[in-house]
Amino acid sequence: MPVIIKSFMGIFFFSLVVFLGLGIVNYQMDVNRALHYKQDVIRELQNSNFSPSVMNACMKTGEDRDYEVSIDVSLGDGSHATYTNGCQAQDTADVSAAYVTVLYKSRLPFLGIETSNRLRGFAR
Repeated sequence: MPVIIKSFMGIFFFSLVVFLGLGIVNYQMDVNRALHYKQDVIRELQNSNFSPSVMNACMKTGEDRDYEVSIDVSLGDGSHATYTNGCQAQDTADVSAAYVTVLYKSRLPFLGIETSNRLRGFAR
């Protein structure tokens, strides 16, 4: 009888470790996906010379991936303009730099944990 109890306890703890491990790996994959997306947005903005169509496409792609993307551009005269999914970019002729913010959620479903995280970066 004690062997059966020890076996079930071993299986229970092994299953617990496996599910927690898978949850942590999934959580880290969420973080890595968002980080790579932010880097891709910055690269696309720099390569397109801050084209409004590229900004809008990046925000649309972020929305499709459940990210909230905002791009705050610095204009040549020292003013700023912020573009989000609700406010699309129109004219970005004299943009000198952009501050990209990606808000994403990471989940650890086995423990019921969900956190909102923010990644920031500059495009010049």
